[in-house]
Amino acid sequence: MRERMRRVVGGAIGLWTCCALAAPLDDEDRVLFFPDIAVAREADAVEVHVKTWVYEQESRRAMLWVLARYLGIDFERCTPEEQAVFHERTRYFRVDSERGVEIAVRLGDEILPLPKTDAAGRASGIFAVRTPLPGSREAAGRIAFTLETPPGHPLAGQTGHAWFAPPEGISIVSDIDDTIKISHVRERAALMENTFLKPFVAVPGMAAWYRELARTAPGAAFHYLSASPMQLYPALQAFLDDEEFPAGSMHLRESTSWRTAVAGKETSIAHKTGALERLFASYPKRRFILIGDSGEHDPEIYADMARRHPERIEAIHIRDVTGEDRGAPRYLETFGGLPPALWMIRKDDPK
Repeated sequence: MRERMRRVVGGAIGLWTCCALAAPLDDEDRVLFFPDIAVAREADAVEVHVKTWVYEQESRRAMLWVLARYLGIDFERCTPEEQAVFHERTRYFRVDSERGVEIAVRLGDEILPLPKTDAAGRASGIFAVRTPLPGSREAAGRIAFTLETPPGHPLAGQTGHAWFAPPEGISIVSDIDDTIKISHVRERAALMENTFLKPFVAVPGMAAWYRELARTAPGAAFHYLSASPMQLYPALQAFLDDEEFPAGSMHLRESTSWRTAVAGKETSIAHKTGALERLFASYPKRRFILIGDSGEHDPEIYADMARRHPERIEAIHIRDVTGEDRGAPRYLETFGGLPPALWMIRKDDPK
């Protein structure tokens, strides 16, 4: 990072100028693309959303202990296997975000420049391009792009992608923790262990059900929505791939430091509500299946969306992790006034 500042300001310009100018990628920079959405707009145009993070990897071994203390984990008591998982899962909390970097991506024959990165190393852009769709306008699929790099840069050839959904069809929006991945969110110690120390474990039967939805729902597209921090994206994406969940866009919480690794109630609700509103606005003709769990606020968030957008919700599924049935006071209040057939509580198969 210091080398970047010297390059940008020539070693002689003040802090204000340093913040105002931009610089290209250098050889130590790394780029992480987050799979966002792509939307059909005109007969031959697609609106592609590109979201990225530019950072420089640092070992920062002392941060392992700081993070462990913050998360309530006794690192010295962890097994070697747990320490190895912790080291990998916290990798993106131990980086230097690179401010003021300008990058571009190539999509087909077009080069699309993103704004310079902000203080958190993030940059995003929405581009209307004319590009062949992945398959057809009636099916969801991947739209890939390539990072533009200086000649010989270590990241040459790196790709990212956005997930296209056709204008009409069913979008399945799924929470992650305790909906498709066993996390025990309501028990902080267990949550920290399951998030940072142990291999991720899928909720039995959910991947198979999602694959069935992908096969049978008209124009099916998947969007994974979680209050987990963006730094966990690589681990969560690997989990989805390993367990063969249908591919889709990923909407994680913006997190700028290890101090925001764990979301509070209001932050979580705001993130999920905002992401849902964005999806609804981006796909005005699509209908939505909302899938979550009873551990935190999914029932309340989804019921609120159903009241605000009654014509857009196909169904709401809540995985039971609190031992409550449809007659529980919480559900009677939360879903009061909504069509009874709209929402359902899913119990795990006892087998």
